[in-house]
This record gives sequence, structure tokens and C-alpha cells, in this order.
Amino acid sequence: MKTNALFVTLLAAFASASAAERYQVIPPERLANYWLLQSGSASAANVPNSGSNLDKPSCAAVSYVVEKDGSTSHVKLERVVPQGDLGKVAVNIVTGMRFAAAPPNMGKDAVYTYVVMPFNLPGAQSTNTEDKAMRARIIDACKLDDFTTRKQP
Repeated sequence: MKTNALFVTLLAAFASASAAERYQVIPPERLANYWLLQSGSASAANVPNSGSNLDKPSCAAVSYVVEKDGSTSHVKLERVVPQGDLGKVAVNIVTGMRFAAAPPNMGKDAVYTYVVMPFNLPGAQSTNTEDKAMRARIIDACKLDDFTTRKQP
């Protein structure tokens, strides 16, 4: 019996190590070197009719894995600023995203990354200084500075 328990423990440890090694940890700004978002795949969202902070300027950080087939998995809400129900919307969007391999990623390597989604913020093209400052402040609050050192899913 002890041999079986040892075997199961070793097998579990091997499986855990293998899973951790199969994803490269990629910060969002480098994702385009591996995967390109397919047009229209990030557009479906179930926005609640009521909830907390639905109309406030906010952002949500969502981590996920882009698998070898371009689908997303291990989708996890990491942060919402300010706290509210828009995190559910962000998770829903990321779950539906699909990617195509970028030319440098012909092996279709799976990657672990995250995205910061802005809600109720001025557009990135705004030329108004106050709008730009507010957008930058909110989005910066959702960045995951320690992302590359985190444990993978």
C-alpha cells in the first residue's frame, strides 16, 4: 500500500510540474508576439441590469491562458477598481475571446497573461488632458505589477 501512495504522490507532483511548465508567462504588452485577438471574439458581454458601480469609471484585470488552439482557459478575475459588478462582465468577455497565432509563434505555444479592461472611461483617443489623466489613473490601478512572478494556474 505504501508503494501505491508514493506512486500517486509522485504522479501528482509530476503532473503539477508539467502543467506549470507548459505555459509561458507573458505580460500583456508582449502578447501580440504570440497571439492576435480574432476580430469580433471579444464583443459578447452579459451586462447586468443592476448592480454595484455599474456606471462608475472603473477597470478589471483578468488573467487567462491562451491555449494551443487559440481558446482561453483558466480565466480568473484578479482585480476590480473600484469594487463592483463589472468584473463579471470582464470575465465573460475574456471567456469568449479567441486568438490566432502570431507569425513568431508558429508552434502555437500556450501563454499565461492578463488584460485590463476599462469601463465607463473616456476613449483612448481623447485629447482632453483631464480625460487622459483619469483614464491612466484608473487603468494603472488595475495593472498587476507582480504578474510575472505569480504562480501559474
